[in-house]
Amino acid sequence: MPIGLLVLVLTEFEGANLVPALLLALVGVAVCASVGYGLWRGWRGSRIVAMVLGGLLLLSGLNSFGSSEFGLLPMAYGALLVLLLLVPASARAWFRPS
Repeated sequence: MPIGLLVLVLTEFEGANLVPALLLALVGVAVCASVGYGLWRGWRGSRIVAMVLGGLLLLSGLNSFGSSEFGLLPMAYGALLVLLLLVPASARAWFRPS
């Protein structure tokens, strides 16, 4: 997902609008990378951030439900992310303090 964000920015923006959009995309990539690293290491704060981002993806997909740009894939990705972090006992045990 982060690489796709960079590709989108590089293809859609030109000239003077490229620098701010590229910086914003790089911030998005950095947030995704740090959350991914935190999930891999078992940090509880990263779990919370990932659940919030998954919930926002789910809500954004529900918000565009009736439009022609219905985002089924982001909505499914958000729901899957939240469910995989909340439901399995192994996921809850991974983030439990030692």
